[in-house]
Amino acid sequence: MFALALDLDENYFHEKTNKAASFMRTLHYPPQEGVVTERILGIGAHSDWECFTILWQEPGIQALQVLNSQKEWINAPPIPGTFVVNLGDQFARWTNGIFKSTVHRAINRSGVRRYSIPFFVGANWDAKLEPIPGCVSPERPLQYDVITAGEYVRSKLAETYGH
Repeated sequence: MFALALDLDENYFHEKTNKAASFMRTLHYPPQEGVVTERILGIGAHSDWECFTILWQEPGIQALQVLNSQKEWINAPPIPGTFVVNLGDQFARWTNGIFKSTVHRAINRSGVRRYSIPFFVGANWDAKLEPIPGCVSPERPLQYDVITAGEYVRSKLAETYGH
């Protein structure tokens, strides 16, 4: 789907993702007790490091918010029987920012526990995160250094947990 949206052969990403270290997590957000203020966050603003994330949200409990192009937080309400797909940093690097990473956060102010299940789909560890042909031009210069997916994830882990 992504390859076709970029006018590429439908199998363009196969060799870049056929040995990917994709993984799934179950996230638990406990109910908030006491006074619930605007400072209560489940997880702060971030983008996912991989190509994209497929997210299941618990029906009936609003928590996921995404940052829109006007820099406003908007709710992404759970819709029964659906998934949310967030684009990640690796895909943004391949498209030189034409497709942007989804900046998002989770805020559970519902008063009840909440669960979500993200499935992170990444690139092969040795796949180069270099721009797709046609995504770099004089009007759109190269925005990112070319590195492998593994180097990128290692750098994000060091940035996040290096202390």
